[in-house]
Amino acid sequence: MKKKMYLSLPISGRDLKSVRVFAKRVKQKWERKGYEVVTPFEVTEQFDGVKEGMSYYAYCMGRCVEALLKCDGVIMCQDWFNSKGCRTEWNVAEVYGIKRVLDDTKYIGRLENGEEG
Repeated sequence: MKKKMYLSLPISGRDLKSVRVFAKRVKQKWERKGYEVVTPFEVTEQFDGVKEGMSYYAYCMGRCVEALLKCDGVIMCQDWFNSKGCRTEWNVAEVYGIKRVLDDTKYIGRLENGEEG
């Protein structure tokens, strides 16, 4: 049975189209190594509404943590330590004894301001 890995990558402050392309690239890389990979985009695309008083960001983080807890490990992408969401996922994995691995794929996308990131 394939090990299931959650992909943790910085999203906020980046161009969403570029991040989606990057996530797909990293996912394919790890699938070629024999893993099943779940991305944040896959677990939040079924948006079924936010509860009153909850931000969309909080909703997404909740779904991501839920998905992470169902995985055997988490793949931490470049610059993960600069992202509150990624640091949260790192700490959740640490608390629950979920394996953490670092990925060295370079992000070659754009930031929201149009600069390369």
